[in-house]
Amino acid sequence: MKSYLVAAIFCLTSIYCTLNAQSQVVKDSLSVAKIIGLNQKVSYGDYDVKFKKVITDSRCPKSVMCVRAGEADVLVSIYKRGKFIEDRKIRIDASGFVMETTNLAFNAEDFKIYGFGLTPYPEGVNEIIIEDYRLEVVFKLKRSE
Repeated sequence: MKSYLVAAIFCLTSIYCTLNAQSQVVKDSLSVAKIIGLNQKVSYGDYDVKFKKVITDSRCPKSVMCVRAGEADVLVSIYKRGKFIEDRKIRIDASGFVMETTNLAFNAEDFKIYGFGLTPYPEGVNEIIIEDYRLEVVFKLKRSE
C-alpha cells in the first residue's frame, strides 16, 4: 500500500512540475507587437529582430481534419546596435498558445522578445508562397517585482 501511495505522489509531483515549467505568455498593455515579413527587420530600442526563414510549417490546414494541430518553426536573427548576436529557432503552435520555452527569441535586460504568430494560416492543400509569410514579434517588458 505504501508503494502505491509513494508512486501516486511521485506522479502528481512530476505532472505539477511539468505544468509549472511550461508557463504561457500573454500580451499585456505594456507589450509592443510588430509584424514583419520574411527577410525584414523590426527595431525596439537598441535591438533588431530579423525574420530570417520558415524552417517548417506543419500546421493543420483549416479545411482538413487532423489528429494534431501542428506547428511552424521559424528562424530569427537578433542584433544589438546593428551587431549580430545570435540566431534563434522559434516554434509557433497552431493552437495559438505562446510558451516561454518555445517562443522566446531573446531575453534582454529590460524586456523579452517573443515570436507570437505566423500568417497566413494554411487553408487547404495549396502551399503558402514563402514571401507571403508574416511573423508577429512581441517585445514584453519585464516587470520589477
